Amino acid sequence: MKILYDHQMFELQKLGGITRYFVELMTHLPDSYKFKNSIVFSDNIYLREADKQLNKGIRIPRFKGAGRFVLLINRLNSIADLSMGRYNVFHPTYYNPYFIKRVKSPYVVTVHDMIHEKFQESYPSDDTTIRYKELTIRNADHIIAISHNTKKDIMECYGIDESRISVVYHGYGNNAGTDTIAGVPSKYILFVGERGRYKNFTRFLKAFAIVHKSIPDVHLICTGSKFTADESSLIKALNVSDFAHSMFVSDAQLNYLYQNAACFVYPSLYEGFGIPILEAFAGKCPVALSNASCFPEVAKDGGLYFDPCEEESIAESLLLILTDTKLRDRLIEKGTEVLKNYSWSKMALETMAIYKQLV
Repeated sequence: MKILYDHQMFELQKLGGITRYFVELMTHLPDSYKFKNSIVFSDNIYLREADKQLNKGIRIPRFKGAGRFVLLINRLNSIADLSMGRYNVFHPTYYNPYFIKRVKSPYVVTVHDMIHEKFQESYPSDDTTIRYKELTIRNADHIIAISHNTKKDIMECYGIDESRISVVYHGYGNNAGTDTIAGVPSKYILFVGERGRYKNFTRFLKAFAIVHKSIPDVHLICTGSKFTADESSLIKALNVSDFAHSMFVSDAQLNYLYQNAACFVYPSLYEGFGIPILEAFAGKCPVALSNASCFPEVAKDGGLYFDPCEEESIAESLLLILTDTKLRDRLIEKGTEVLKNYSWSKMALETMAIYKQLV
């Protein structure tokens, strides 16, 4: 069997969950499965670091108009591969429906979340993404959802029959090692990733301020971009400026932060899956997280849940983890057990079974 993957996310993401998913999928498919990732230009780091021989693409050139040039060449290359029809199943890496009139075999689409649909007011300029996504989903021969919560959302938003959707969980595997970071506070709460919109960071900051009043030596470390002007203003107003830190870290440094954190907090209102949960479990880091969306499904009894809409609830969970050693130990033990349910090999085998059904 031969599977064709296209260029879409590999020209958009240098790093990111979707390209990580597809690289792990291609890497873990059995050798009896042939595949092609139809890429000409890409700066994706996961492709370049993959153990398996993948088409890594040519690095994206830097000149005026390079973006449109790269888009054109990558799309023409994918169209050429689609037109030749030398594949049994097509699996696009994102939702642009450019391929629908050209695809000559069944196609599968993976839906990673329904954020744009559920938070349209936060993405007013993204109507095109929603339209493209709906068209791609409705025309797919089969749909993969990365959680039962995402499957439910697809059915509610688009009225798709349940029989057309299979749930295949993400896996977990981290070969990055651990790099020490100098000067990290001895006691800190860890927040990972983006902080805008549905990530619920503003409400969490107010909860952190409550925690800090009870435990004055606790710090907050946020990985990712620097604090925005609005975030910095709120941090100052809450009188925690000396205790809130942002830093951009490598995967190996992130591992170090998980391994040494007092706890990891995930206050998001919605996610499709929540890979950082598994990262925290792997780092033996106790987890406090939202009781909404897919979180109870993914973390099961490995986390301490709070109401993400109530600052007091968030603060109460954090204070419990920070002050109750037995609870911390129990959460670490449970998280380690839950992590055993997730592997990239399992994800690839379950995806392969879906490919087989379509041929």
